[in-house]
Amino acid sequence: MMLARLILAAAAFSAIGTARPVSAADPGKQACAAEARKLCPAEMRSFSRKKVEACMIARIELTSPTCHAAMLQIKAQRGA
Repeated sequence: MMLARLILAAAAFSAIGTARPVSAADPGKQACAAEARKLCPAEMRSFSRKKVEACMIARIELTSPTCHAAMLQIKAQRGA
């Protein structure tokens, strides 16, 4: 059961822009993975990083301060 949760968390994380495993050292991405499952469930099921990022950016005002900052970084990178 725990392994399944870890695999799901890793898949969710890769969907929002990283191929690295979730780590406590990156609370922004960790917070966003949990929030993306709540705010963008259809996009998470699609496993499309771009769709998840777009959804999260569209709903940025509903995110926590930590995730909000991470989404602003992603938005800035997309614009660059």
